[in-house]
Amino acid sequence: MEGRERLYRNTAKVRRNRIIFAVFGVLVVWAARAANADPDHHFHNKAPLYGLVGVVMVVVSLIALLALLWPFLIEVDADGLTLRLRGFTTRLPWESVESLTVVKVGESWDRGSLEIRLAPGVRLRGRSARKDDGRRTYSLLSLDDFTVDAEEVIAVLRRYGGGRVDALEYLQHQATRRAVARYFQGGTLQVDPHLAAYLAQQRRIADEASGASNSSDLPDSR
Repeated sequence: MEGRERLYRNTAKVRRNRIIFAVFGVLVVWAARAANADPDHHFHNKAPLYGLVGVVMVVVSLIALLALLWPFLIEVDADGLTLRLRGFTTRLPWESVESLTVVKVGESWDRGSLEIRLAPGVRLRGRSARKDDGRRTYSLLSLDDFTVDAEEVIAVLRRYGGGRVDALEYLQHQATRRAVARYFQGGTLQVDPHLAAYLAQQRRIADEASGASNSSDLPDSR
């Protein structure tokens, strides 16, 4: 539909990663059983703990795989977002969205995760939330798990959400990583186009906000 864009989860990729995690859990259980059966094994005393960890990994992986049976979709347009998560569809006007932020996964910016913070009293169906000052924040999906590149996900959201989308730290990290890689490959340093486009849009948003504020401060000449 014209004026509307869709962001999909790369289900095949996510499924593959979760199957790998489940297989690793099975191998941990198998190794723990072997260690438990051998009194002279270096990890004999810790075998029950490792076995439990392996079982938990398998169970968590199976639950995560079942969750992939439901489609994941973010539909974006000038009026707001439509999110289809775990069998539920929620329509969110932009007025109900305080921010869409790319945050770290653990301590690293190598992967970024998309979070949405909603206005007070607004809920998102199909996800559990963190609550802070009456507002709910939901984790949606890792940027690496969409069918398009992370920078394209950010660009689509910012085309409609504008200043509500905060991805500056993530884009700075990625720009630095690419610059370092180019340097060691003998390339020249250059401006990262994704970061440059982000900063240019930020400047336009700030200028528009400043212009609107100045206009409202003008006295009525009627």
